[in-house]
Amino acid sequence: MPVPPMTRRQLLKSFGAIGGSSLLLGAMDAWGLKGAPAGPRPELRGTQPTTRVVVLGGGLSGLIVAHELNKLDYDCRVLEARDWSGGLMWTVRQGAEHTEIGGERQVCDFAPGHYINVGAWRIPHSDAGILGYCKELGVRLEIFVNSDDANYFYEDSADIGPLAGRRVRLREVKADLWGSTTELLAKAMNQGDIDVQLSDADKELLVQFLVRSGYLDSADQVYRPPASRGSDDVYDLSALLRSGFGARARSLNQETGGPAPLFQPVGGMQQIAFGFQRVLGDRLTLGAEVRSVRQTESEVRIVYRDTRSGEDHEMVADYCVSCLPMSVLKTLDVNLSPRMAQAVSETSHAAIAKMGLQMRRRFWEEDDGIYGGHLWSRGLQLGEFSYPSYDYFGEKGVLLGYYGSSAQAGLDQMSVRDRVEHVIRQSSKVHPQMREEFESAYAVWWEKVPYSVGAYGRRVDADLLARLSEPDGRIYMASAHVSADPSWMEGAVESAWRAVEGIHARVGRS
Repeated sequence: MPVPPMTRRQLLKSFGAIGGSSLLLGAMDAWGLKGAPAGPRPELRGTQPTTRVVVLGGGLSGLIVAHELNKLDYDCRVLEARDWSGGLMWTVRQGAEHTEIGGERQVCDFAPGHYINVGAWRIPHSDAGILGYCKELGVRLEIFVNSDDANYFYEDSADIGPLAGRRVRLREVKADLWGSTTELLAKAMNQGDIDVQLSDADKELLVQFLVRSGYLDSADQVYRPPASRGSDDVYDLSALLRSGFGARARSLNQETGGPAPLFQPVGGMQQIAFGFQRVLGDRLTLGAEVRSVRQTESEVRIVYRDTRSGEDHEMVADYCVSCLPMSVLKTLDVNLSPRMAQAVSETSHAAIAKMGLQMRRRFWEEDDGIYGGHLWSRGLQLGEFSYPSYDYFGEKGVLLGYYGSSAQAGLDQMSVRDRVEHVIRQSSKVHPQMREEFESAYAVWWEKVPYSVGAYGRRVDADLLARLSEPDGRIYMASAHVSADPSWMEGAVESAWRAVEGIHARVGRS
């Protein structure tokens, strides 16, 4: 009886059954079935030189709102409490500093030219909104290496089987899993035991493909590892399957951020903010801590404090756009409607932390042949450990030693020194050079950072997103939190564009 062709839905189900949800999502993204980026930039016309708008917060969404409204000749100003713009697009380099809420003061002493992006750090090629601004502002981009076949897997737990406690290369996993699997498929096809709709000619061509792609001997169809694997010591298929490492071995480089390529600004992610800052000029006020926002039917009054002088100032506007983190907005004196105040109170932020560690030499390149990508481990309590995608073959380098939950392993209760020790101790299990080569570190626990009190916003449901997206009298919400995906910069673009369109349409009607 003929076998009916497999549908896309059936194939997706089989992906899910074999590889779990991560493989299912990878296949969906490859087919374009996941959520879309911010979409096309709004084309707005008609200048409004007499309309005054004050934007609260000089992060990405606030900078975009001001940039777009000022291009329409609005009188638009931005108030930013910090002495730098960018919000989560913070690039820590020599001289950067901050004092944790109730904690320690840090000053970065990385070598000149070296940095760590402690917030946003990579741009998918499909995020046309933020990439468009990079082009418009003259922000140069370079490739962000999201995966390198030389990257290691490492797990301590004996539960994963014979590979526990061993450094295993991604290229070894890919070669051995693919080779052993294609060997089984090729032999099954030759024995007529595979149930697919293929002609004899198709079967012959498919076997040839399996032989080439799986490094099989063309005569006996046995997997023999290629020289590029690094050695002939093939891992047992059963051990690889038990390890779980195969979740990263896919036909597409389907790690966080989507298929390659990914990009990063040359010199750090904050270069995007600096590009906006150059255009805005004195329309961006730094060191301006918002104290209160009071709206009436005809205007909005904003009181802010100059953090340098301690003096209070007042600005009057026709409209106000809050691009502040919701965690900060909750603490301000703002006369929102009960409906909007309730919506804001229902939001929350991710408790995320990052740590950069400067090494006196780039041992991951010199000793291990790693050029970008990540160390894959669930058990090391490092979250994500990554290698820099810039300054290859230089003398020094800054590793992303930690990117994960701020509370993992009780790190949020430790001193900065003890957090650094944790990262060095854990990562030394894979890179024993860490302790000897370590020079300095900078740790950013975002819920401890003033004027942030958390990292990116947690995704909200459709009802809450709709409520936050509505204007509240003369106040608009436009932080990345008010978007379909607040954990990526494209969410900030989406939210900013919505607010700009809303204000411009309203002013046009009036």
